[in-house]
Amino acid sequence: MSVMSQDGILHISLLEGQARAILTESTQVVQRAKDIHGLSRIATAALGRTLTATAMMGSMLKGRDESVTTSIKGGGPIGTVLAVAGADCSVKGYVDNPAVDLPRTGPKLPVGAAVGREGRLSVIKDLRMREPYVGQVNLVSGEIAEDFAMYFTASEQTPSLVSLGVLVSDERVESAGGLIVQLMPGASEAAIRSIEASAGMFMDISGTMKEYHLDGAVNQLLMHLQPQVLERRDVRYACDCSRARVEKALITLGAEELTDMIKTQHGAQVDCHFCNKRYRFSEDDLQALLNAATAKQ
Repeated sequence: MSVMSQDGILHISLLEGQARAILTESTQVVQRAKDIHGLSRIATAALGRTLTATAMMGSMLKGRDESVTTSIKGGGPIGTVLAVAGADCSVKGYVDNPAVDLPRTGPKLPVGAAVGREGRLSVIKDLRMREPYVGQVNLVSGEIAEDFAMYFTASEQTPSLVSLGVLVSDERVESAGGLIVQLMPGASEAAIRSIEASAGMFMDISGTMKEYHLDGAVNQLLMHLQPQVLERRDVRYACDCSRARVEKALITLGAEELTDMIKTQHGAQVDCHFCNKRYRFSEDDLQALLNAATAKQ
């Protein structure tokens, strides 16, 4: 029995700097999400692809406290697919309907049908400036990789190839990973042709990760593009919720709503979407928060 390889993200220079790649193994990240949310196979594939892409986008951020949130609303039965990643490559996410199930019509899971195609991919980057950066594109297919490729090309004006894959059985994530290849400004025609000709090699990223894992995949996928690994980062599923954060959120509701919760509910229960942790507040707890909210006004 082989030992599961450690997840990670590699930043790679290609063709002597004319292009770059971000290559990710995210098997354990997706397994963690599956375990937390009790995801069906289709939901595991949809959220797993989104978590992988969002983690790679997080690894592109410069500031330590910056973050990126991606949201896919395609009108399909899975509902919203949402992921948040930090510059430290921690990532978390959820889907509205974790039990979604649809019949297969071919060898692959019908992720596009579950997500839907009548909607948008939204990207919000919190760069710790006055206003966050917001970009949106209409969905191409709901298969997620093509949708992220469209986002990079249309919203960030960076022509990109994106491959995302999750190989999942009923109980276990066999493998998961992603690859983003982007041309740099001023890339030669020869470099552009080399990248375009390679697109077909990148499609089965989950199969490549299952067989070769992260380090082996560099040579398997990119050797003909003169890869130079610049950086390796850890990637992990992590939720940063806390009771203190929930308390702050409750205070922001204001005195009127807190008073109503005390009188009608005699307490409160708040569940975290990302990790399913439950925070309970007694009537006395809410009264203390009400006092704090009143003191601020």
